Amino acid sequence: MTTQATAMNRAKTGSKFELYMWFFTRVTGILFLLMGAFNLVYANLAGGRGLMDAGAQMRWAFFPISFHVTSTSVEVAPNFANPFWQAYCFLLVTFAATHGYNGMRVILSDYIRHPLLLAWVKALLAGVWIALLVAAMFVIFVFNQ
Repeated sequence: MTTQATAMNRAKTGSKFELYMWFFTRVTGILFLLMGAFNLVYANLAGGRGLMDAGAQMRWAFFPISFHVTSTSVEVAPNFANPFWQAYCFLLVTFAATHGYNGMRVILSDYIRHPLLLAWVKALLAGVWIALLVAAMFVIFVFNQ
């Protein structure tokens, strides 16, 4: 009985990282829907209503870069040159990458029991996450078509 009480006290005084990441995952899930809906509304207001099919609108809504929507005659590059849209897209990619990273981290913790292997796999996952964010920064802020 005392072992269980000690473990519960240790859990109460420990890091709240897991709680914060749990909240982050829920909040970003809702933010994905809101940000995508905002981009869809903007795509239709910007002239995409008659010039884009539904698939192109969905692609444009979640990552509006000029070479991503090539099957339409809607001009996207001037909108994407705007710093607001660059920051918006970077936030969307950052939220998505961190959301996915956290999910994979939890799944790996559930299935990998060997602590050393788990540490190596989590380090590899963190490296992929950082590389993805650096690549997104390059594509959004530096790469010009």
